[in-house]
Amino acid sequence: MASHEAYLRQNLTQYKYKDMTHRDCSNLLGNYRDLRPKTDTYVFNDGAKKPLLSLEGTIPVQYKGATYNIPICIWLMDTHPYNAPMCFVKPTHDMLVKPSRNVDANGRIYLPYLHEWRHPASDLISLVQVLCVVFGENSPVYSKSAAPARPAYPPGQSPSSGGALPYPPTSNVTPGYPASTAAYPTPGYPAPGNTGYTPYPTTGYPTSQYPAYNQTSNPPYPSSGYPTGSTPHAAVTHQSSISEDQIKASLISAVEDKLKRRMKETFEQAQAEMDVLNSTQEKLKRGQRTLEEMIQNLEKEQIDVEKNIKLLTEKDDEIKKVLAKMENEEEINIDEAVVPTATLYKQLLNLFAEENAIEDTIYYLGEALRKSVIGIDEFLKHVRDLSRRQFICRALMQKARQKAGLSEVAVH
Repeated sequence: MASHEAYLRQNLTQYKYKDMTHRDCSNLLGNYRDLRPKTDTYVFNDGAKKPLLSLEGTIPVQYKGATYNIPICIWLMDTHPYNAPMCFVKPTHDMLVKPSRNVDANGRIYLPYLHEWRHPASDLISLVQVLCVVFGENSPVYSKSAAPARPAYPPGQSPSSGGALPYPPTSNVTPGYPASTAAYPTPGYPAPGNTGYTPYPTTGYPTSQYPAYNQTSNPPYPSSGYPTGSTPHAAVTHQSSISEDQIKASLISAVEDKLKRRMKETFEQAQAEMDVLNSTQEKLKRGQRTLEEMIQNLEKEQIDVEKNIKLLTEKDDEIKKVLAKMENEEEINIDEAVVPTATLYKQLLNLFAEENAIEDTIYYLGEALRKSVIGIDEFLKHVRDLSRRQFICRALMQKARQKAGLSEVAVH
């Protein structure tokens, strides 16, 4: 798929709407892996040549309970997606094209979906889905080995005189499998003379909905209610034996069958569009639920932030009041700032302060000795006295803590 993306970016430079074409092709190639992009020269019916991008390969078709890979080729106009693509059946060397109301003898595909192509309602994925449905009803190809020879007619008998049709029933035709290495005969199939296709049509498709092809190959519906014979005299003789009611019933049956097929095609197209819309609706609903959860989380966070702001504002007001009160009061006496709740705690506080004061005094006596401010004898005398007092303070502190039920402090 990555190679297809690079190929599309490289070969869509001459397309007018390359971004939309790239997106449409990527969606199709992502859903139908057997299709691949290819750039070649397309020859139009008037002889004009133009390099165009094609998507060729096979598509899976359900035909009579089995899945077959039908080879196709889709040519994209350089004004895609505003003009309909040109579709062909691409038979392999062991296949033949079976002409029908949707496929002519050259493999050109004609569909109402192509005739009514409108962007953005029409896209390549929906086109291939319609092709799968149409080919599932009537296979566009059959194997050469499955095509029997045309039987000879007895003397004096023609198809219109009640004999069998020149070809076997289409129900016996089995679609063949494509060869993976089969080559496309020409970049573009030449269409029949009465189904011309201009290089840049205004609607993106020929004006006639269905092509006119040789009716003797596989006539879908006779125009007069009976097969057209090869002998004019036999046709006239047979016509005289058919009543107007039979002709009317035949025409009504043909119109009814045609309307049923058209309605089925329209239904399949609408169903495909509904599937896409349902998928988009599910994505939108999931996105809506995600957004609602995000909004709820944001609302909760907003409430928490507002509470924190209110709390900080209250604490700020308290601090301001305390600062204002402290500015108006006199200087605080440190000795009176801390008042123990009991006599034992007061004794502990005093002993702790005295012990730390003795520690500092010994330190500064050492500094004085180092700077030769005092002598060694005087230093030793004061240190002995201070050490004795420090020992007494520490001993009293241990007893006081035991009396107060406090844990013992390790003495360094």
